[in-house]
Amino acid sequence: MSAKDWNDEFEFEDRQSDNKELMRFVGQVLSNWYWFFLCGILGILLAFFYLRYTVPVYTVEAKLLVSDDKKGGSSLEGSLMGDLSGLMGGKSSVDNEVEVLLTHDLMREMVYADSSYISYFAEGTFKARSVYSAPFEVSILSDPDSIREIISLGIAQDEGGQLVLTNPDTTFQVAIGKPFAIDEVGLLQINNVGQILKEQPYGFTIRPVGKVVAGLMQALSVSVTNKNVSTIDLVLKSSLPKRGEEQLQMLIQKYVQRNLDDKNVIADSTLSFINARLTAITQELAGVEDRISGYKQRTQLADMTEQSRILLENSASYTKSLAEIDVQLSSLDAMSNYLRDVSNPRVVPASVVLHDAAFNALINRYNELVLQRERLLLANTEDNPLVKNITVQIAGVREDMISSLASTKRNLELSRSKQAQMSNQLTSQIQRVPTIERGYIDLARLQQIKQAQYIFLQEKWEETAISRTANVSNSKVIDAPRSSQEPISPKKKIIYVLGFFVGLLLPLGILYIKGLLNVRVMSMDDIERGNKLPILGTVSHSDEQGQVVITKTSRSPIAEQFRAIRTNLEFALQSKKTILFTSSMSGEGKSYVALNLAVSLALLGKKVLIMELDLRKPSITTKLNLSAGKGFSHYVVRPEMRLEDVLTPSGVHEHVDLIQAGAIPPNPAELLVSARAEQLMQTVKEHYDYVLMDAPPVGMVTDAQLLNRYADVCLYLVRHGHTFKEQLRIPNDLVSKERISPIQLIVNDVKATGSYYSNYGYGYGYGYGEYGQEDKSKKCWQQLFKRK
Repeated sequence: MSAKDWNDEFEFEDRQSDNKELMRFVGQVLSNWYWFFLCGILGILLAFFYLRYTVPVYTVEAKLLVSDDKKGGSSLEGSLMGDLSGLMGGKSSVDNEVEVLLTHDLMREMVYADSSYISYFAEGTFKARSVYSAPFEVSILSDPDSIREIISLGIAQDEGGQLVLTNPDTTFQVAIGKPFAIDEVGLLQINNVGQILKEQPYGFTIRPVGKVVAGLMQALSVSVTNKNVSTIDLVLKSSLPKRGEEQLQMLIQKYVQRNLDDKNVIADSTLSFINARLTAITQELAGVEDRISGYKQRTQLADMTEQSRILLENSASYTKSLAEIDVQLSSLDAMSNYLRDVSNPRVVPASVVLHDAAFNALINRYNELVLQRERLLLANTEDNPLVKNITVQIAGVREDMISSLASTKRNLELSRSKQAQMSNQLTSQIQRVPTIERGYIDLARLQQIKQAQYIFLQEKWEETAISRTANVSNSKVIDAPRSSQEPISPKKKIIYVLGFFVGLLLPLGILYIKGLLNVRVMSMDDIERGNKLPILGTVSHSDEQGQVVITKTSRSPIAEQFRAIRTNLEFALQSKKTILFTSSMSGEGKSYVALNLAVSLALLGKKVLIMELDLRKPSITTKLNLSAGKGFSHYVVRPEMRLEDVLTPSGVHEHVDLIQAGAIPPNPAELLVSARAEQLMQTVKEHYDYVLMDAPPVGMVTDAQLLNRYADVCLYLVRHGHTFKEQLRIPNDLVSKERISPIQLIVNDVKATGSYYSNYGYGYGYGYGEYGQEDKSKKCWQQLFKRK
């Protein structure tokens, strides 16, 4: 055979083996189809009840558009207020706003505003059902943070109009609209009680704020699904869709309000700074004007000469420049002192002092870091690494701003020095003007300086006030909270399918476990697996009380099986006549099969002898209801006895005789191999066509192996549901070690259950045991675990 042909044959055998396993599995399922049907229906029923009493969960979705300079830009971009919005110095990032929406403090504000710590339910037949609203309203009059425990109370109205609150632990009455206290909860009040309360029992549950916040935080998810746009998706899971929409809407409102508050902090700080400066400049300007008025009264000054007018015009030009420089220097000093206060980082007024774009960028960066630090401190301490990191960044930006102010101040002082030099030259010319006029010019120049400062600050105040009024949130709702039409859990179709398949898996699991726990021969596959010995035939289970089930006129299936065994036996014997019956242990039907096979052979007109050679525990005599007489043991120990002295008619057929075991000897093994025993075997072979030897089990005694010397074939009994799988190794070992040969198997007591089993064996070692000594306790346990 070529290598290719060999591989093809090998693969064919594998396919046959796989197909056989598949057919065994299909047969196992088909033979128990009713269990699969019932369990499948049971699984669907369980799925129905699960869906009936499981609270469905819906999703509430919303979408926000955030102004992000890196992505979508500001909503004010390109508008008339776009320039003024820079005064606030506010920039947003989508990722930062996601973190803000996920803070516990924001969720806590929503819980307080929406009273989410109070929920209502309607009493049902088996369990309570959460409802969106109830025919009454519960309010907490005390601080909601005083709630320490979860409490659920059913509410009903008695005939007197009082409300009866009950739970498994307590029952008490309260009046409508009257406050009442509950330990670990606080002061409560029930209002707006409707008539429907008398028809349908309702109740309410109060939970600690912290637990409600934690639960909502787990139910809320905030994500940026598309990195190319500045939109944020919010999803809230809720068992009450309408309630979930309200909670998500309130969360968005609190977020928008907090965002506006952050922007207004910068504007309010700027306005406060400008107001303080305006107050000081107003007082100084009023003092200068009073000095001018007093000077004119003292000197009776009325008009200026033309020369004085020209000098004043020129002087005014320098005076204005010096005034602007002084204003800037004064603002620089105030801003520098403001920044040097490091005790508590505060937002810095923007665009008040300089028109330098680089310095304004530092202010914006500084304000962003201060606001971010304040947000982090809402849920963290100052020792948190993130807070420390931002504090270090704030300090670095502050130093950069102080350095920039110092550099700008040096430039302004240099410019002022040059302007002062030019002004001094003009002053020297003015000195030629009369003293009175020169004094007036000095006062007028001081007035211009103060007036310029006042006008500048007033303009900045108006710009900041307008900007604050035009403040809008950096985000807006582009998709309002909307609940899903179908619940996300449980999924009805999936639950029904899972219930059906789980129901089908139940009988499969039982069959598998049953197969694992079964250690006895339950099918032909159990015998064929690992067995190399031929099977001569099978004998079905019989419910008949008698030991002999075959007669001349018998046409039963079991009678036909014995006839088939008889036919196969003729081919196995090949004109020989001695047959040895043995098995692995007691109770496998050796005597039963030997008697019926003997009758079957006698029906052919053959003379058959049954030898009861189980000298330890003989059973054929008892099964045939014969009286005990002289037998094999008598013949062997008494040389004077002849064959006729131990022969006994069997009573089952005229051609079937019996040699009883005789008295139970102390040394049965020695008797079986004695010279008298060999002589007896030679004699019976001459007088009978067939000699059937009923030997003891071969498990733990050697009698059957000793009798094999007289046998032409050994029939090894395997009983369905009785023989252990591991005991099938015994006949195979006997043949491989040439202790008994040849051996052919007979499968006895086969029950037509239609079941299939494919489990593996028990430990080797189950044998004959203490043969001949009946163990009542063991018998009792066998009856207890006997398969019905």
